[in-house]
Amino acid sequence: MSSTGFNRRLRAEKLLLPPLAGYTDYPFRRILAEHGAPFMCTQMLSSEAVVRRSPRTLKMLEKPDGGHLHGAQLFGDDAVSMASAAVSLEALGFDYVDINMGCAVKAVISNGAGVSLMGDLEKAYRVAATVVEAVSIPVTCKIRLGESRREQNALELSGRLVDAGVSAITVHGRSGEKKFGEPVNYDAIREIVESVDVPVVGNGGVYTGFDALEMVRLTGVDAVMPGRGLIGNPWIIEEIRCAFNGESFAAPSLDERKTVCRRHLGYLVDYVGEKDGVVTMRRVLPRYFSGAVHATDLREFVVNISSVGGMLSVLDRLVEVGDQVVFQRV
Repeated sequence: MSSTGFNRRLRAEKLLLPPLAGYTDYPFRRILAEHGAPFMCTQMLSSEAVVRRSPRTLKMLEKPDGGHLHGAQLFGDDAVSMASAAVSLEALGFDYVDINMGCAVKAVISNGAGVSLMGDLEKAYRVAATVVEAVSIPVTCKIRLGESRREQNALELSGRLVDAGVSAITVHGRSGEKKFGEPVNYDAIREIVESVDVPVVGNGGVYTGFDALEMVRLTGVDAVMPGRGLIGNPWIIEEIRCAFNGESFAAPSLDERKTVCRRHLGYLVDYVGEKDGVVTMRRVLPRYFSGAVHATDLREFVVNISSVGGMLSVLDRLVEVGDQVVFQRV
């Protein structure tokens, strides 16, 4: 797809799903495809691992069927390696490549990648420009407001990324040292929107359809990207779509959440086997029932589950009491 076609669809859909390390694996992307995701993205991938065709990384590149556009996110600090990885991803049929310039995890930034690239605008430009030149598919970039509160250069970086030829920019409205739950700087995102001529996607604090509307109202972004609010909640796709269309959204019933959670567990087991699938589901299952009474007990209980049967028995202990979902403790 051309950059023009990508941007046209992005502006029409107003929703770009995130790459979430540890969560947007192939099984969850199957779930997202079933819920009508217009775009979806792999977990963050090391460019070096893609280039050397690491078996573990190649497995992460499996794509579910559907009418969506499928992207892959790369991290790294070497322009040649990033470009080579992008070429491989294009050959594998990915529709777009996203460059990570926002990850603040120590293991990533210690190697000069992720948000560390924001501390070296020339290197960031060189990485983006080299990747853009190497492939014919759209290249996007995900950034923060800056490496730290004192060094917020997202506005300048955005201009350089546009010069490099990126098709769209996702802006997380916090700096690299800020944590989840801290206020999003909507004014800073708006400043970027008003300064560039490519679509800008707003990220940070989007957990509901109302949050998506507020992100657009306060910043003027072309699209929104939910983050952690997507985990265990594929229904947010429809919720955001309904919000943008002025339609009412019917929240999923407990039975529907259980059904999708069971399917997700099955996909995980098919993908990585029972042991590893259950380990992943330990952190995912509670998110399907966020807000349940005794949710803390639920999270503590599932960490000791080691079998599919055990996970399914947990679902049987989630019941409706009035208008609340309750985890029945022993």
